[in-house]
Amino acid sequence: MAHKNIETQPPPQTSMASRRSIWQTFHKFKPRIVARGSKKAQKLEQEDATRSLTSWDVIVRLLPLWALLIIILLIEPTLPFQAIRSAVRWVGTVIPVTTSVPPVSEPVFIVEGPQNTPTPGELPTLNWDMEISPIFTPEVQYWKGAIGQWSQIYRVKPNLIATLMQIESCGNPSAVSSANKLGLFQVPASSFRQGEDALTAETNALRGLTFFSEMLANANGDPGLAFAAYNGGPSIFYTSPADWDSETQIYQYWGGGIYDEAEMDLSKSPTLQEWLKKGGNDLCQRASEAIGSSQ
Repeated sequence: MAHKNIETQPPPQTSMASRRSIWQTFHKFKPRIVARGSKKAQKLEQEDATRSLTSWDVIVRLLPLWALLIIILLIEPTLPFQAIRSAVRWVGTVIPVTTSVPPVSEPVFIVEGPQNTPTPGELPTLNWDMEISPIFTPEVQYWKGAIGQWSQIYRVKPNLIATLMQIESCGNPSAVSSANKLGLFQVPASSFRQGEDALTAETNALRGLTFFSEMLANANGDPGLAFAAYNGGPSIFYTSPADWDSETQIYQYWGGGIYDEAEMDLSKSPTLQEWLKKGGNDLCQRASEAIGSSQ
């Protein structure tokens, strides 16, 4: 039987080179554990000091940190934000911060049932402008001089008085409602004393603005609540706005909106324009006729 000589072929060079490359890579990155202070340790430290870090080196060295962050985020996702807020607060306590002086709040005055109308000179000086906003209709602008005086007497800002007059009578001193409310501020007839002329501007302002200033004080200076109480009475302070009469709710909407826009120094009030379209124009037409006939 014939035998053939089978020669063993050496492995391809590429395979040997590949295995050598893998070994070198592993040897390069495998952990090197040596005794601290030994010559090998000193040699490794010198090699690390001279060898420049690659991006891969940085990623590998930071792997424990990445793992820790991932665990923290999985356990408590908001923890990093809490840490940032705490750091900001700590910096705020270390670095002195210049704090601005808070604005002085406007005082709220109460004029409780005066027997005689005080004069402006008898009262403390106010810290607001006595002019009214240009947003109000010409009929209300007609009373701007009187409104400035009433502001000093009853300690109510002029734009509040003008807003109240705007939605109550539009400046008609002889206005009388179907509910027997009278004058510029539509004061109930029962609020006047015997012998008082309810349609006289000064008397009407005395009763109307005295009550309004009391409601403003009870509302802690909140104009919207004061307007609602002027319409619905003091009982609104003890009930939810959702339980108010629809008339009181819409009254607060008109009063609060017009006053806010008056205080913003606008040339025109969107809320006032809406009020005029919803019936205010007719009220102002009657006021214009009444003022014209009185001149």
